Amino acid sequence: MVVEVFHVEDAPLESDRTEGWSYVRAAGDVIRQRDGSWLLTSAEAVRFGHRHPEIFSSARAFDRLGSPVPLIPIASDPPDHRRYRKVLDPMLAPRVINALEDDLRAQVRSLIAAFADRGSCDAVADLGRLYPTQVFLTLFGLPLDHRDQFIEWSETIIEASSPSSDGMSAETVETALALFTYLQECVARKREDPGEDMLGRVLSLEGDDAFSDDEVLGLCFLFILAGLDTVTAMIGFTLLHLAERPALRRQLRDDPSLIVPVIEEVLRLEQPAAMTPRVTTRDVEVLGHLIPEGSHVFLCLGTANRDAEKFPVPDDIDPAQADNGHWAFGGGIHRCLGSHLARRELRLVVEEFLAAIPDFELEFGPRPTVVWPSGTLHLETLPLVFPAGGRT
Repeated sequence: MVVEVFHVEDAPLESDRTEGWSYVRAAGDVIRQRDGSWLLTSAEAVRFGHRHPEIFSSARAFDRLGSPVPLIPIASDPPDHRRYRKVLDPMLAPRVINALEDDLRAQVRSLIAAFADRGSCDAVADLGRLYPTQVFLTLFGLPLDHRDQFIEWSETIIEASSPSSDGMSAETVETALALFTYLQECVARKREDPGEDMLGRVLSLEGDDAFSDDEVLGLCFLFILAGLDTVTAMIGFTLLHLAERPALRRQLRDDPSLIVPVIEEVLRLEQPAAMTPRVTTRDVEVLGHLIPEGSHVFLCLGTANRDAEKFPVPDDIDPAQADNGHWAFGGGIHRCLGSHLARRELRLVVEEFLAAIPDFELEFGPRPTVVWPSGTLHLETLPLVFPAGGRT
């Protein structure tokens, strides 16, 4: 039965994602919201949406993010999407990330060392906000000393693009223009001397593969609007779960091979980009519900990732089910372009944090809550305490 008065913003996600996503899932496989948009919540419905990009279009689905150029490749459909992914996927393949690992590990180790002797930190402010931006600047061959300015620009724009935002203020428009101008100058400069970084390789493409300046800028904006705050959020969620589970921390220290499956489980439970937008290109029936052409549809990954038929332990961390697969990075042709990089960042954070600070816990006080409603589920703060110097 269609629930006409439902709206996902009513879900109690702030303190408990299990309770929140159970609330959404209980409303049905396919839900029509009071604003006229639709939610696909079951694993079967989400899988159907991913398998039919010709019906569930991405090209018109990301206008609310406010990018001055089309976001490449996420806001595109075939055949353009295939052209973009053909050249971009190899640039973010595991072998490419492997070549960056020593540098990225040194960066996260340095960030952790800055607070390890204090005996306390805000893991979001002191690590989560900083590291993903440094990784982006490294990947694109941009100066690391621009980090703080870049964070200020990107956070202002991301906040304004949230569904709960009142829109683009004059200050936000000015910020977006400043970032856009900065990126234009970087692209112009690197066209003269591309270098071996990802931005340089994109600018060196020739013939049918070549990107226009707008396409290059759209790729940059995609990383900024969809690839920084999501990793920031996952660093916070991962360290939150480890802070609350001393036995799990000991397991990871004793058997580092468990780090990757535990990260996969936290991704499944806490994926920041929990609802993927689409627009229907024609009338379509999904599990008995007719969704009209031109409808805004959200593939609800947050509920699909807790499907009890797919995951024997749907609402808790169980490394044994990490190989079952999940939708934290989306699915189908639009599976996240930077998934290999994001996974590597998270692994390096956990490895280096546990090496420097093996025992830590939440600072006494209320449990950190998630910002909701928000375009990206995230913790605003994560205060941790530990023995000064990290080790007991």
